[in-house]
Amino acid sequence: MTAVTDHTLSQSMIDVGWLATVTIHGLILFLLGWTLIIRRLRVSTDRRRQQMMTVWRPILAQSVIEAPDTLPPIHPRDRVLFLYVWNHLQESIKGESSDELCAVIRRTGMDRVVRHYLAKGTLRQQLLAIVTLGHLKDPSVWPHLVDLAHDANAFRSLEAARALVRIDTPRAIPVLVPLISQRADWSPLKVLAILQGAGDEHVAHALGEAAVQADPLIAARLLRFLASTRSHRALPLIRPLLDRQPLHEDVLAGCLSLFGQCSDPRDLPIVRQYSAHPTWFIRVQAATALGKMGVEEDSAILIGLLNDVHWWVRYRAAEALSVLPTMTDEKLSLLVQTLPPGEERHILTPFVAKRFEESLPRATGLSAA
Repeated sequence: MTAVTDHTLSQSMIDVGWLATVTIHGLILFLLGWTLIIRRLRVSTDRRRQQMMTVWRPILAQSVIEAPDTLPPIHPRDRVLFLYVWNHLQESIKGESSDELCAVIRRTGMDRVVRHYLAKGTLRQQLLAIVTLGHLKDPSVWPHLVDLAHDANAFRSLEAARALVRIDTPRAIPVLVPLISQRADWSPLKVLAILQGAGDEHVAHALGEAAVQADPLIAARLLRFLASTRSHRALPLIRPLLDRQPLHEDVLAGCLSLFGQCSDPRDLPIVRQYSAHPTWFIRVQAATALGKMGVEEDSAILIGLLNDVHWWVRYRAAEALSVLPTMTDEKLSLLVQTLPPGEERHILTPFVAKRFEESLPRATGLSAA
């Protein structure tokens, strides 16, 4: 009886082993076949895309000047790729020549596809549609883009803000400035790119007015964007901020940064005044501003800051000395030699070396000429 039971158990184990082996081999064959199918589909897709690019790239290039009379159809699977290529070309040109490219979109019916993507597409398709509509400068989508500019998704809202600026810059600024104030999730680099696309004449005054009326933390954020634009248009609005009492230190730091970037000589006495401020990051901004707009007598202030108690102040003072407009290579070399051995000479030396390293190729070029 025991022998029969052992034989049955052994046979069952053999059957299970064969079943497992067959199953494993079947799965391997299935995965191999699926991989080959995926590879074949990818090769086919790449070939179709290459054919599409071969057909459409010269047509789009020609359309910068004048679109052809007849245009080939666009396969539904190639629509996203077509829009990527179209937008890339649109962003690489300036002026009225882009109108012909817009005509291509409408003649191929892709404007209807773009609207469908905007309403019901994936996030990728929606972003592509927003960018395309911005280039098309279609005012009929303005209300929808304004809503998207307030969207919780930072990517969607940023692209919608950029599209609004492209469609109608003066009309977009009143929408854009409050959002810049509120949206902490917006990338500062992206915001700066939008502001640069809008132009100083539209942006600076609006940002300046908003900064004057905003709470200190928001005002400081707006001042940082103003400093990045380097626009003088907002200076008359910003200067009265320094008369406020009490003045928030973040706002003061933003004002000094703006004064340094604009380098208006009328602001130089104010910048000098704050080089001795008790707060270290105010002294940092004053030192940086002096490096951009200072005159020869300001080198004494910066030399004094080389002995500051805070490392960042010493560092920015040394950097400012090395880029001071009136500081020649000879003066800088002599300054390093006259400084006593210690922290002042130690922190200034790398900037001196960097300046001489940058001046060497220029001197070599002049000698060769």
